[in-house]
Amino acid sequence: MTYKDYLGDLIGGGLMIRESQLIAALLLTKPDQAAWDNAITNQNILQKRSDASAKRNAATIKKRLATVNDVFLEKLAYGNTELSTQLIFAATLINSTILADFMRSVVLDARRLFRSQLDASDWEHFWQQRCRLFPELATLTESSTYKIAQVAIKCVADAGYINDTRQKHLQNVYLQPEVRQLLAQLGREDIINAMEA
Repeated sequence: MTYKDYLGDLIGGGLMIRESQLIAALLLTKPDQAAWDNAITNQNILQKRSDASAKRNAATIKKRLATVNDVFLEKLAYGNTELSTQLIFAATLINSTILADFMRSVVLDARRLFRSQLDASDWEHFWQQRCRLFPELATLTESSTYKIAQVAIKCVADAGYINDTRQKHLQNVYLQPEVRQLLAQLGREDIINAMEA
């Protein structure tokens, strides 16, 4: 695995739950490039102010959903908010192994130690450890590293594991049975473990 594979498209933004539901519904129609472009730019289904922003968000979500099946997409597109949130978080963890590792190690450890919140140094220490595994991570610009940290914590907050990106108080999240079942069908017990942090 290269460091780019390890990062996935984490820098692309938070979970974008509503947008992810819309993209999942679009993907179920098996659009060709022309239909995709029409939905994203002409119809502006994501309701973004610029074509560039719409294309960027859509591309990020599409990459995150690249390895899931149609049943997963359908539940994401038409499920309730809690189910859809957990499914797009699961897809993001599949796409971004570094975030799954953060959940399994840092967030799980914080729970085991009965800590009430995460702090800024948690990601910093974790990042330094990852740089030893993937030295290329240490070559990223300071702005990229900062953005990755911001987005990682935002994803964890969007998924409900912390109350917000500032205070970072840990909260209980109970994995929906449907999410567990869909991940098991994909052979992704590793993601179930990460989400049970």
